[in-house]
Amino acid sequence: MRSNTPRYDTRESLMDALRELMSLQVSAEDVAPVLCTIGPVDLDLLADCMRDAGLDQNQAIAA
Repeated sequence: MRSNTPRYDTRESLMDALRELMSLQVSAEDVAPVLCTIGPVDLDLLADCMRDAGLDQNQAIAA
């Protein structure tokens, strides 16, 4: 049986989620907790995506 829960385990899904969170002005330190409340997250890949996007845990995500 297939679940409708989103999974954040690909670069594409994580970058889409980051763009959405950017539009909502979620702080970088809150990205992982927010995504984890929605569905499973590959935290290592998330860290890579955030680093590639120039984000760190001490700054807000600006749109």
